Amino acid sequence: DIAHLRHRETATLSGGERQRVAVAAALALQPSILVLDEPTSQLDPHGAEDVIAALVRLNEELGLAVVLAEHRLERVVAHADRMRFVAGPGVTPIDGSPAAVLSQMDPVSVPPVVALGRAMGWDPLPLTVRAARAAAEEDGRRPASPPADPAIGGEPVVRVAGLATGYGPRTVLRGVDLDLRPGELVALVGRNGSGKTTLLRSLVGLHRPVRGTVRVGPHDATRTETATLARVVGYVPQQPDRLFFAPTVREELAFTRHHLGAGGEDIDALLDRLDLAGMAERNPRDLSGGERQRAALAAILAGGPRVLLLDEPTRGMDAAWKRSLGAMLRRWCAEEGMAVLMATHDIELVARFATRVVMLGDGEVIADGPCREVLPASQSFAPQVNRVYGGTILTVEDVVGGLGPRLG
Repeated sequence: DIAHLRHRETATLSGGERQRVAVAAALALQPSILVLDEPTSQLDPHGAEDVIAALVRLNEELGLAVVLAEHRLERVVAHADRMRFVAGPGVTPIDGSPAAVLSQMDPVSVPPVVALGRAMGWDPLPLTVRAARAAAEEDGRRPASPPADPAIGGEPVVRVAGLATGYGPRTVLRGVDLDLRPGELVALVGRNGSGKTTLLRSLVGLHRPVRGTVRVGPHDATRTETATLARVVGYVPQQPDRLFFAPTVREELAFTRHHLGAGGEDIDALLDRLDLAGMAERNPRDLSGGERQRAALAAILAGGPRVLLLDEPTRGMDAAWKRSLGAMLRRWCAEEGMAVLMATHDIELVARFATRVVMLGDGEVIADGPCREVLPASQSFAPQVNRVYGGTILTVEDVVGGLGPRLG
């Protein structure tokens, strides 16, 4: 589904669009074996389904052998013939059928429907939403709906009104309105090319609007130098390598802290919090994808921003680190009053940690509200557990809490 992109310059494509083009380019060579490293990491749910469906079709009809390295297991395990789980250096890998491997993995690392099956005691474990729904119907227990999440009030620290912008003749954002308050962890979701990255860049003065206003703290972001905005708002882009220039991780943090005159948490504490202490003297470009994401986040946090903008922050991270990051972001919002706007396709992360969801479609805000209202209303963006039980139930924890003593 990239025919509409054929006349576009690749530099103007979104991260997800570039990823789909790269997969198509590899397939154009008609290989007998295709090796893919996280091919869906930057794709929206609909785009990911298209790519996986194309790979399955090529595997079944043309005999193409496909090897995938993937953290988003919920997207691929139902289609895999064989699975190999590598927990870490020095740990013996688990190898076998997806069902056999998933039954031995840490519950944090398995897809939500598999974790649900474990919690409910279902045998066999479901690998798909369809199988989980059938198991739930046979089980018969229906969890109570979770309580509504409390609304977060206060004066906005970010205020966007009527924002319209684009690239040359191509309009990307069309009259976007958005407020972000201290203590909020807001997920920005939408299809690839819907304008998420352009909106984030507009908030830090890296992209100028055609019309509309953008205020961050006391500043008009359309008229304020980027260096001044950086004292209020920190931005971690999709490609964190763009932030790195120092020879070590520690020096990256030290430069940010010195340049912005920041106070707050010291460098060693940040390194410990993001599990980077053992990598402090390494060149950040030598780290893995997930480690680079964490190093970039640490460098930005060293500046002590009040507002944090994250563009696909969990790309390259394993499930355990995604959960740790989500918990840290929620804690910083709740305890320190930080405001976080996170562009992401990781809907399971959103369901667990976000306080609010803003959905973009064709450059416009098409939904804005609590997770329990916005996510279930979308066929593409509903999390796995919601597709099993419906209503406002989003996570395995919602099911466990809603069943209470009946779970035993």
